[in-house]
Amino acid sequence: MKITQLTAADFRTSTWSGGTTTELFLYPENGSYAARDFLFRISSATVDLEESDFTPLQGVERYITPLEGSFVLAHPGAAPVILPPLAPPYRFWGDVPTHCVGRATDFNLMLKGCEGTMELHRSTAPISPGFNAFYAVEDAVFSLERQQF
Repeated sequence: MKITQLTAADFRTSTWSGGTTTELFLYPENGSYAARDFLFRISSATVDLEESDFTPLQGVERYITPLEGSFVLAHPGAAPVILPPLAPPYRFWGDVPTHCVGRATDFNLMLKGCEGTMELHRSTAPISPGFNAFYAVEDAVFSLERQQF
């Protein structure tokens, strides 16, 4: 098992129409978000405008939750989704137009051509086999035990 700790020096920040986005991890490592050449991307973004539209992402499964602040997401023909801070991650498709009302800092997982999920844990939780990423929103202690895969 290989454990890699990434720090702010490893992250890339860019702008989107509603604020900024910080790419925490992209796989494969030689992939490109701008070219939409990736299998998965983990990021955190600011939503700085009271109203904004998310970037269209054809064929990308998305998970999102606000870390600070809150927002409401609206998709055509569907009921609005209210997301308070640290709400269970909301899953939606990037090719569906998404309008956002509210300001927040969020956490995102984007999947393209692979399977995965984003979960919020507030206490101990078992680690599943495969690739795992952890992002602590407050002081945390991680204890890992070697597992057989």
